[in-house]
Amino acid sequence: MIDTGRFVVLITSSEETMVNSARSNELNRASSRASAQWIAFLVVAAPFYLNDFSSIFVKDWRLWLFIDYTSVKLFPLLVIVWLMRRKFAAPADFGLTVQRAGSFIAVFAAMTFIGTVIDQNLLPFLKQIFGGTAIGGMPDITSPVWNNIDLTFGLLLVGVMEELVFRGMMHMVLRRQTQSAAAIIAVSSIAFGLIHWSGGFHAIINATVIGAVFMIFYLRTRSTPALMLAHFTIDFIAFSGVIPKT
Repeated sequence: MIDTGRFVVLITSSEETMVNSARSNELNRASSRASAQWIAFLVVAAPFYLNDFSSIFVKDWRLWLFIDYTSVKLFPLLVIVWLMRRKFAAPADFGLTVQRAGSFIAVFAAMTFIGTVIDQNLLPFLKQIFGGTAIGGMPDITSPVWNNIDLTFGLLLVGVMEELVFRGMMHMVLRRQTQSAAAIIAVSSIAFGLIHWSGGFHAIINATVIGAVFMIFYLRTRSTPALMLAHFTIDFIAFSGVIPKT
């Protein structure tokens, strides 16, 4: 005669074991994803800080462009694509989400205006205070064709990659450590400001302030495309001379 009570207990115990095993596997996968994301962020962010050495020591614009395009444009993009293909992160983790047209235009316009006002006014003010001494700088591109390419396509890539890394990706790893918006804004903006270290202390502070505003907008929208376009526009205005420095 079958002991139905014991049979039910065995089934229940087996189900609990399976559930616990599934939970353990899910926790292990989540831990692996978190570790991969942190390692990937450190690997991706490092070239942004090291790249400024080329602004100090590299004087040939061809070599400078090669280093710039491979280290802080192509390389980070390949790592991000790898993370998404291996399911360690989703497009939404980098802010690659669709915004409604009205929201997109509003964020782009507001961020472009605020960022340009800060860049055109705070930077000269900081230069007067700290002397405006830069450790290094981008060499002059003597080829008109390559100069136009870098001024348009190159700056667009700058906006795309810096928003993916220092807004989307950085938010992805920081939110695992804290849910404080203030902490995320502070850490991310400082990290963003420091990638401009060769430009001098005034450039670091200016970029930090702009980075804080960008992260505030990102926390509200969780979307980077409008910020990418605004980032490009701010840089284009700064480097093209559309608005006179005076």
